[in-house]
Amino acid sequence: MIEEQEPLPDVPEPDEPYRRPVDAMSLPQIEAELRDLFGGAVMYLLIPIFLLSLSTTTIVATPFFVRVLPAAAIVFVGYWVLQKAYVPMLREAPETALQYLRVVSRLGGGVMSTPHERVVSLCAQRTRLKEGNPPES
Repeated sequence: MIEEQEPLPDVPEPDEPYRRPVDAMSLPQIEAELRDLFGGAVMYLLIPIFLLSLSTTTIVATPFFVRVLPAAAIVFVGYWVLQKAYVPMLREAPETALQYLRVVSRLGGGVMSTPHERVVSLCAQRTRLKEGNPPES
């Protein structure tokens, strides 16, 4: 026979952070998270690419599909180019890449569900660990 189960209590689960505190992270962990966040921030460049390509194709053609399809194609090509370029950009100029990440995070209120405050603290902790200074308590 089928047994009835007791209903689950209507108590919300505690909000526990799923990310480690920045102060407890090592340099490789910080750099891995910053690399992932920079990859997301680079993808935000697709928005102006799409708007620019849409506006230039609007000048040329008037039907909707003739305007949107070339713009979508340009976005996919831009996505491929950005995917190929993001590792060399981060490797060659990490400080410039992190500055761009901070700007995008400030303008967007965060990157990939990471608040701006965490991005800033990750960058600051990375700088402290690179310089050999102990973390602030």
